[in-house]
Amino acid sequence: MDSNCAGKNEQLLLFKRAVESVRNGICITNPRLPDNPIVYVNDAFLEMTAYQRHQVIGRNCRFLQRDDRDQVAIENIREAIRAEQPITTILRNYRRDGSIFWNELTVSPVHDENGTLINFVGVQNDISARKEAEKRVSEFYSVISHELRTPLTSINGALSVIADGSAGKVNPQVMRMVSIALENSERLIRLISDILDWKKIESGKFKLNTANISPEQLIDNVIAAVKPLSASAKVSLKKEVSTAAELSVDVDRTLQVLTNLVDNAIKFSPTESTVTISAELRGLDTVRFSVKDQGDGIAPDQLDKLFKVFQQLDSSDSRRVGGTGLGLSISRSLVELHGGQIGVDSVLGQGSTFWFEFYTANSKVTQVI
Repeated sequence: MDSNCAGKNEQLLLFKRAVESVRNGICITNPRLPDNPIVYVNDAFLEMTAYQRHQVIGRNCRFLQRDDRDQVAIENIREAIRAEQPITTILRNYRRDGSIFWNELTVSPVHDENGTLINFVGVQNDISARKEAEKRVSEFYSVISHELRTPLTSINGALSVIADGSAGKVNPQVMRMVSIALENSERLIRLISDILDWKKIESGKFKLNTANISPEQLIDNVIAAVKPLSASAKVSLKKEVSTAAELSVDVDRTLQVLTNLVDNAIKFSPTESTVTISAELRGLDTVRFSVKDQGDGIAPDQLDKLFKVFQQLDSSDSRRVGGTGLGLSISRSLVELHGGQIGVDSVLGQGSTFWFEFYTANSKVTQVI
């Protein structure tokens, strides 16, 4: 009996020391008492909230919310507690002096050997610094959007007027300089657009606006858009469409994906070669778009990099044509937002085929839109 008690006391002491040593705030509540009061907090909890122990024990945790009760996270916590389920969420809490901190909170139920609920354990992590960093990043993207893209668009427009001769004749040397400036301004605009798209997708704020369109219409629009690039690169474009099935997609974003794949295929193709853009029905309700080039192909150890953020192939060709390392990553995200799939088949020395698949408009499969 004495040895058992001694063993349990040693375990409790070890547990207490472990809880007191962690940097996360920890509180334990007793749901068997009225209003589920706090019965234990560690020193990290007190340091995080700036309260003293006697000001905390016996109170419900809601005092940390003050009057800021209109938070989705709070209702989610209540539902989890009612269901005796664990939850991890982020909410605004307030220190004793009224200053705000962002709390990444995990609440877990504790049951005894009979399955009876005896406690809730809350683990708090102050992520205010992370939230402040996210805010600054958001502000940075706002600056990119408004302070850089707007004047760049104006500069690009002015250069285009000079380049097409609308502003009058200029000598060949000046025209070459204008062409270089125009090409680089367009590249910067694409870079800014890619960064903003990536940010929206990462934050979950990207929404699709769907409409019905045929695969052939999409391909025709892309061919018209990339004709100047293909002519300049001396690469032919070939269309192969064997389905008239309608798609329900965000037309602009689907064109963005297809254009990116065709644009890449042209850039990595040798002169006098052909890029084939095709659409076919696979199975009963899936349309596959394919973009096939006659380039050098991609080494197997490079394939995993293709659709990752800020990843480019380690080759002289990729350095020559440039790029942001965002295009394929954004394309993958846009395809997946539609509930589709994207991939590549490539043989070194024989070229590559990039493809993506969407369900048809009348598919019975629920699309993620």
